[in-house]
Amino acid sequence: MYDHGALGGAADRQLFLLQATGPVSSSAVPILARQLTDVSLPAVSGSLMCATGYPGLLLAPEMATAWSALIGLGSGACLVLALTFQGRRAADASQAAALCGTAQSVGHLMAAVGPLLFGSAHDLAGEWTVPLALLVTLPLVQGLFGLGVDGTLRLPQSTTAQSAPERIRSA
Repeated sequence: MYDHGALGGAADRQLFLLQATGPVSSSAVPILARQLTDVSLPAVSGSLMCATGYPGLLLAPEMATAWSALIGLGSGACLVLALTFQGRRAADASQAAALCGTAQSVGHLMAAVGPLLFGSAHDLAGEWTVPLALLVTLPLVQGLFGLGVDGTLRLPQSTTAQSAPERIRSA
């Protein structure tokens, strides 16, 4: 936004709006997801909201408020859906914990490395087109995975998993 002439306060307000709209969809999506057996529509919709908002910032920066709200709503929905999918897939609590730990470890690694790669892409290209193209491509790939999401897939029951009371008794 700075590169398009926005003053610091305007860019800051857009970032705030993006962050503030995320909890709106994060609060609504779990209610919707409980009602649906096939959650591919919300998964794809959230991804498309993000994939639409980022080029909007590049191509129509005068509508940054709408694009920021759209990205915030989409990313908030995608975050809570990712957490929901972990619980829906697990056969028991120990599987849910293992799946959650793995997924969140990978997610936090990506979150830690992402800004460095994003900034490097901007520095190498000298403009925002390449990094924003990444921000369009990644949600589209995410949306493709979202097409395959439905509520019927469950991990098989682990034969070696002990329930919490059994682990406590054996300790």
